[in-house]
Amino acid sequence: MRKIKLMFEFGHGPIWDSDPFTGKLMTGIEIVDSDSDLEMWNRKCMDLYDECYEFNSHGKGCYFNETTLAKNKEKLLCILEQIKSRLEDLNDNNFIIEDQTTDELNKVN
Repeated sequence: MRKIKLMFEFGHGPIWDSDPFTGKLMTGIEIVDSDSDLEMWNRKCMDLYDECYEFNSHGKGCYFNETTLAKNKEKLLCILEQIKSRLEDLNDNNFIIEDQTTDELNKVN
């Protein structure tokens, strides 16, 4: 069975894998990769998560701003719910969803 992993990383949407420049989904599952709503939500999450990264800030070359993540938390959780719901709608028992994002966000204050 195939697996779709949801996780955060700079320059990527939560749906793995996707093109970091275009947001185009590249899971290898055609019904997922061709879904325009998933692609849009994936891109929105990527933009919100990438806002947390600051370069040449706080005396570091790359700084992750937890305050920005806390500010974006509810928006990210909302979009992730849309993504997971859509994936469940599209799933015909051909893949499982491994969500590494929700628990990570729920720990943010």
